[in-house]
Amino acid sequence: MRNATLLGVLTIGILLAQAPAPKKRIAVNSYDHKKALSCWDQRRAGDSVAATKCFVALLAEPSPALTAEGHWGTGRFADAMADFEKALKLYPDDPFVRIRFGLLFDARFNRAEALKLISEALEIDKTNPTGMLALARLLSRGFDAKAMDLAKAAAEADPGLYEARELMAQLALENSDEAKAREEAEKALAIEPKALHAMATLGAIELLQNKPTHFFDRILAIQPQYGEAWFWAGHYFILNRRYEEAIGYFRRAVALKPDLWIAREQLGINLMRIGKPAEAREQLELAYNNQHHSNEVVNSLRLMDSYKNFESFKFEGGEVRLHKKEANVLRPYFAEEIARARRTYEAKYKMKLDADLEVEVYPDHEDFAVRTLGMPGLGATGVSFGPVVAMDSPSARKGGDYHWASTLWHELSHSYILVMSKFLVPRWFTEGISVHEETQVSSEWGDPVESAVLMAIKEKKFLPVAELDSGFVRPKDPLQVGLSYFQAGQALDWIVKNYGQDTVNAMVLSFAERKTTPQVIEQHLKLSPKEFDAKLLDFIQSRYGKSADQLKEIRSALTGAAKALKDKDYDRAITEARRAIDGYPATALLATAYETLAESLLAKGDKEKARLALREYARASGREPDSLKRLAQLEEEGGDKAMAAAALQRLIYIAPVGDEDLHRKLGEYYLDLKQPDRALASFWAQLASKPVDPAGAYYNLARSYVALSRPKDAQDALFQALELAPGFKPAQKLLLELETPQSKD
Repeated sequence: MRNATLLGVLTIGILLAQAPAPKKRIAVNSYDHKKALSCWDQRRAGDSVAATKCFVALLAEPSPALTAEGHWGTGRFADAMADFEKALKLYPDDPFVRIRFGLLFDARFNRAEALKLISEALEIDKTNPTGMLALARLLSRGFDAKAMDLAKAAAEADPGLYEARELMAQLALENSDEAKAREEAEKALAIEPKALHAMATLGAIELLQNKPTHFFDRILAIQPQYGEAWFWAGHYFILNRRYEEAIGYFRRAVALKPDLWIAREQLGINLMRIGKPAEAREQLELAYNNQHHSNEVVNSLRLMDSYKNFESFKFEGGEVRLHKKEANVLRPYFAEEIARARRTYEAKYKMKLDADLEVEVYPDHEDFAVRTLGMPGLGATGVSFGPVVAMDSPSARKGGDYHWASTLWHELSHSYILVMSKFLVPRWFTEGISVHEETQVSSEWGDPVESAVLMAIKEKKFLPVAELDSGFVRPKDPLQVGLSYFQAGQALDWIVKNYGQDTVNAMVLSFAERKTTPQVIEQHLKLSPKEFDAKLLDFIQSRYGKSADQLKEIRSALTGAAKALKDKDYDRAITEARRAIDGYPATALLATAYETLAESLLAKGDKEKARLALREYARASGREPDSLKRLAQLEEEGGDKAMAAAALQRLIYIAPVGDEDLHRKLGEYYLDLKQPDRALASFWAQLASKPVDPAGAYYNLARSYVALSRPKDAQDALFQALELAPGFKPAQKLLLELETPQSKD
């Protein structure tokens, strides 16, 4: 099978470019495809009896293109596909056959084949409005920005194609452009006064604004069972993260139309999101048992089957759910960070959550993706649905690629801000706060600035703040999402620096009153959005402008340092590495420079300068586990166990699973530093890591309990150690000391 996604992109490129058009082939028109469309029109109008009779009549037609529609309409999908295959051979130059066959594949959850067939139809007739509209709808589900261009092209090719205007209205509202959505929906209604999807979009706009609406009454007066109206309302509310309200609309959809399986699918998925798995399963199984075998439904049910492999641990105000294979390792670390984050945010935002917090941690990234979207393939590492947070476990990613604590604090910030704003905060603002909060915990947290962002700074590729939400929802290129996170984070850094946290809180409360981004900026910052954009650009330039301007020189120095190290020319490697580092703020580029510098210094035998270089590496968000372990070793050799412990603590945030020695060594440092509570957590993690010497791990636990003045717990741990290794002399000695009464002065 060809790469359907690539084919779709190439086809769009052909459509929108000014290249010479290929010679148009003449389609064979030996059947009346309008007969099939009339059947579907009757079904959409809610006349199921007449529609069924119409589809049955198609089964007697001589054309396989029409009998395929008859089978499709009566639910015999395999027969429909077989007849469409015949029709392809009989009418190879008819784009309509390919479009309809593609839409059948789409209805049966095979998007790749749908893209392939519809793209082929547009190769036959590149200006076919039906084909352009079909492809636009397919691409819109992946939030592909090209969908709007295709829908517009379809509307221009056929001014009477009101469905293209409906799609343009949908896409605009998905992009939070209510004015454009209203404009296109009204154009659709001007063409077709009974354009129900257009009415649903107009009604949703008013619901999103918390205004009364008459559009749903108008829709139901035309078609009383049009549950799709409420489905679309739920869809738009989900995009605005207003999950509870969306669930209410999905319930209305299935109440009107019980067999609207896409609505049951979304009802189930969103019940999962807010922590109601029992009802979610009921809805998803109902959809599945009625042949709605979408990837979202199938994957969600499989994920729910795996819940038996997780353990839940209660904490004050909520619970954390961890996979059994790593629960005992991660539990103390997650408990500590959740408690610390809750204390911080309650004080900073001056609020408490009105529901228990639930944190779910997935060691399989695809399970997390399914939990989040119903589909695998999500690039994010965490998501917040308000009080419910789902995220990757550190074991879901390669060590060094993922900082789980930074993600946890990011998502917990969302939990507070979403609730505080009544789920009305714009995406750019809540993402900006969360990115800002990561680096408030530690300057080493958060994502280091990548080269692509530095290039964007140099080229001034930032969206106006009033349009910044679109960079998250419908990016125009693959890099725009990351750039939007960076821009939003910088925006909140700037606001906090110049106006303070109280202003941030006041802005959140204004969003809760349904004020827009321009209104909130003008009210609280006393700036127009355009003035805000200019000041933000100056702020970003002051931080990263030098690195952006000298990016070529930095890369050249890095290349030179790497080559010199390979050639064992350590003096030159040191010189080039320092040339890459000196005077520049911490970015992703610099981590490599510090590693090269440290390795070259070690090769020359200068451990002290190597230690300092690796300290700077860690402060610049360097996260390679081996480099951090080397730093800990150098710190210990230099006599600084506090700094050695700090180096290994960084590894706890990056790669804590499957490394017994990390937890053991960290526990020993903490005992030496007279921090027995932290030592205890580390030794429990060592024991949970299935150590080579479990007796030694229990002995370490006992030492921590002794330091915490918990002799009974210490004795229990020593008994465990001696049961495993009866001749273990250090354990025997410590047990004897505990059992011997201490003399009184």
